[in-house]
Amino acid sequence: MPLYFLLFLAMLAASLLLFLGAVATAAVTRRPLPIWLPQGAASPLQAAGVAALWFSVGACWLLYFNVYRIHVDMSLLGNAALQAFSRGYTRRLPIVVLPYGALCLLWTLALWAAPARVPRRAVWGIATLLVVSVASTPWAAGAQDAMQDHGYSEELYRQLQAAHLVRTLAITAAAVWALVAVWRVPKSEIHDRG
Repeated sequence: MPLYFLLFLAMLAASLLLFLGAVATAAVTRRPLPIWLPQGAASPLQAAGVAALWFSVGACWLLYFNVYRIHVDMSLLGNAALQAFSRGYTRRLPIVVLPYGALCLLWTLALWAAPARVPRRAVWGIATLLVVSVASTPWAAGAQDAMQDHGYSEELYRQLQAAHLVRTLAITAAAVWALVAVWRVPKSEIHDRG
């Protein structure tokens, strides 16, 4: 397994552990989470998270509408062409999966950060949507692997597209939520300017 993929899996595992730890802590204590990252780190963390969300939105919709549909076209040329395309796609995955892993890690870390521009409720919602996107990943990856190993099938293609659509919609919803949360000016700032 390539080093970049191990790093990607480590980021996803850390994200899931941070999220599950946050859920368990909040459920047991019934209080806000303890702060691991101070205010000075929270704002840049959220800003990086918003930027990473929108990068991922673009990448996800590009994959959904363009890249994954190439499987259908390549299958018309035969399984050898499809498998060559799949191998090439897999070799170029770091540009997609590493930012996605970092995205998930940023927002689950934000659960443990001091409050910043994005309200706590929005941070929880965004982190939850990203966990939903991670949960859809094994079905997409499984279909991709099966096509690479055994060739194209309509069933595998539908599985790939459906799983990726769930991931894409979850990331898009998280990005819109983050943008709306960042865009709105808190009432206290309006009164301070008045």
